[in-house]
Amino acid sequence: MMKNGQCPKCGERNIRSNTNRQFPALNTITLGSGSCDKRYAPLDTYICGSCGYVESYVSKSEDLKYIQEKWALVPVSSQPPIVLNIKQAATNGEIYH
Repeated sequence: MMKNGQCPKCGERNIRSNTNRQFPALNTITLGSGSCDKRYAPLDTYICGSCGYVESYVSKSEDLKYIQEKWALVPVSSQPPIVLNIKQAATNGEIYH
């Protein structure tokens, strides 16, 4: 989670965020699809300035509630992916040259 200031992909602490909302129109997702149900949710976006990895979070709890009510739930896979950053992989001996 990049909200803590460290990139989960590369481990660097060079995280930038749009939470100051200088460009709010560029940091949204469309929640509804119809003309009368068109709704946008602002996103808090975090970007690693070192590797470019990005994470986004819905900013408002009412938008998150709307998503939980209207969007389809993604089923859990029987085999979740294993995610290691480069430092973890190196210590686990999983990087080969």
